Amino acid sequence: MRKLLCPQCKIAALYVVNDRKERLLVYVLENGEVVPKDPAASTDGFDMTEVYCLGCSWHGSPKRLVKR
Repeated sequence: MRKLLCPQCKIAALYVVNDRKERLLVYVLENGEVVPKDPAASTDGFDMTEVYCLGCSWHGSPKRLVKR
């Protein structure tokens, strides 16, 4: 399944944060599913409703990501 991209800089590398401002690297799949880059990583406590781009200052809902 393909990864969705940042609408601003068009990269797939994203992250989510938890209450302690720790980051978890993620990808968002075409079906809108937010998955950790490391399959063994736990997503417990992370806010999966807002993603942040590693390449620029964009952040927002995974639904706003683009296919290309």
